[in-house]
Amino acid sequence: MKVLALLLASLAAVSAQTEPWCRCAAFVTYEHSEIMVFEAPEVTIDSCTDDAKQCKNSCTKELNDFSNNGNLWLVQENGLTVGQNICTYMADHFFYFIHNHRVYGYFEVCGGAWEYTGVASQQLLCCNGGKHEHCISK
Repeated sequence: MKVLALLLASLAAVSAQTEPWCRCAAFVTYEHSEIMVFEAPEVTIDSCTDDAKQCKNSCTKELNDFSNNGNLWLVQENGLTVGQNICTYMADHFFYFIHNHRVYGYFEVCGGAWEYTGVASQQLLCCNGGKHEHCISK
């Protein structure tokens, strides 16, 4: 009887899962951590087990479209650069200074590990007090 109850509970948990999904985000890499600096809207995919390529391709397109292939100085519809949008997002989370860091695009399938899309910023990112600035070499 207990086995039957466990089996039914497992079946209910599996059937309660939502549709397969894919997350796309940009990160700045530090020596011991990764910091998310941008997240695109979720992408619906067909399968959590078979569609990593679909997720990667969708995220690559999304991140490249957002930044014109990694251009942090692209002025977006809101009148701010991609870099300024990132610096503003970071300042809103009490992270005011970023100096000489590349921004990298990643994708995540159904809650799995983040994987690199191959997308990277053309320029290094520098935020000074939440303001996007041109980077000066170290």
